[in-house]
Amino acid sequence: MNRAGVASSSSSSSSSTPSSSSCARTWVGKRPTRTRSVRRRCPAPLRALRNDRSSSRSSSSSSDLKGRSIEDLQAEMARLQEQIHEAHLQAHVQERRIAEELASLEVAGQRSKVLEATLGLGAEDAEKISSEARQQAGAASSSGAVQAEVAPAAEKQQQKKKSPLLRSDLKWPKELIDYWYPVEFSKNVKHEGKAVEFEVFGVKTRVTRLGSDEGPAEIRSAEDPSKIFPTHEKDGMVWGWLSDKPCPPAEEIPGFTKPPAAYREERPFTIHAELVIDVKVEHGLLLENLLDLAHAPFTHTATFAKGWSIPDLVKFNTSKILGGNWEPYPIDMSFEPPCMVLSTIGLMQPGKLEEGARAEACQNHLHQLHVCLPSETGTRLLYRMSLDFMGFMLFVPFAKKIWEAMAAQVLGEDLRLVQGQEDRLRRGGDTWANPVPYDKLAVRYRKWRNSLSDWELREQQEAKLRTMSAGEMLAPVAEDEA
Repeated sequence: MNRAGVASSSSSSSSSTPSSSSCARTWVGKRPTRTRSVRRRCPAPLRALRNDRSSSRSSSSSSDLKGRSIEDLQAEMARLQEQIHEAHLQAHVQERRIAEELASLEVAGQRSKVLEATLGLGAEDAEKISSEARQQAGAASSSGAVQAEVAPAAEKQQQKKKSPLLRSDLKWPKELIDYWYPVEFSKNVKHEGKAVEFEVFGVKTRVTRLGSDEGPAEIRSAEDPSKIFPTHEKDGMVWGWLSDKPCPPAEEIPGFTKPPAAYREERPFTIHAELVIDVKVEHGLLLENLLDLAHAPFTHTATFAKGWSIPDLVKFNTSKILGGNWEPYPIDMSFEPPCMVLSTIGLMQPGKLEEGARAEACQNHLHQLHVCLPSETGTRLLYRMSLDFMGFMLFVPFAKKIWEAMAAQVLGEDLRLVQGQEDRLRRGGDTWANPVPYDKLAVRYRKWRNSLSDWELREQQEAKLRTMSAGEMLAPVAEDEA
């Protein structure tokens, strides 16, 4: 085909559009022997901006290097290399520390497994488990010293003689129901309206008043309305006898549920709050938590123990040598059978706790009553708070809401700890495998609870129950010496 002919034909047919004719000749016609390169030129403003940037960079570089010799540059390079080398060394040190911590955690995990596995086993089985744990820990750590001490705590604990009364159990003993119990606050029971219904000790009950709101309270079975339980009111609380055994006289009901006697005659205690709360943990574990003052500076850092210091062991030992007690906090506490914890906290001024003093020496006081009743869902908690100061709070609107919010926050802090203990018990562990000296009150409660089936042992354990100050509770003295 004659390309020239095609080109001329195209040209004649497109004479009215010279630009398109030129394009046709370039594409179809004979290619020129030398191509023409087309350079796109930037608009003048952009060219000026680019030139300015180039000149500024070159001037900056020249100014940085101006006046500096090659030796100076080499010295700076050496310093930079030294810094890089130091950073590498620090990275290796951190890697080594992390590896050591991971090995320590693995060893601790093996120890924990040994402690759980050896509970309830014979000496031979415990030794076998401990030996296996040592071998596993040796693989986790290259240190012979770490390998040698993997499970000494478990072995010592296996050899240590522990009181048979000091054991944990999520089931309350059947004899525990054979007591008078405060089950509701009197102010919450009315004649008209809905009766107060709840379940404790596996017994579903309903509490009402007869005749009028001033009439006597009555506790009936919610499942069998014809069954009426012995009922008595005392100190602003409704007490009930829920056992099938013969009921003792109401005169035997203790009187410690009312606010205590005033420290100063002109400033008596006044009830500020009475709350009923359902807590989703076993009632014995909750009681032990309430009796454990040592956990407060660690657990209740956002509420009542905010700012509390950790008890000083040196001060405890020094005071013991001098024949006295170091009082880290002005708190007196006691367990009262069958299910109550009483505590009085001394305050030099509202919201501030005075360390190193007894409660009676303080100007202001807060008294608390906790009644812990076992239920199918955990614990029915009756809480009463009394103060010998801040009387104006009785007339503050919504004051009850303030106390409810405060109590809920404190219980929320406790629940994380107690629920962990309950989970451990459900998995076969023992929260009393290794008691420590500051567990005195909780130990005495647990021993009393586990002695209920034996009258002689019960009397012995009840004789040991008494009010303790913070110094007596936290002193580093074994339970047998307290």
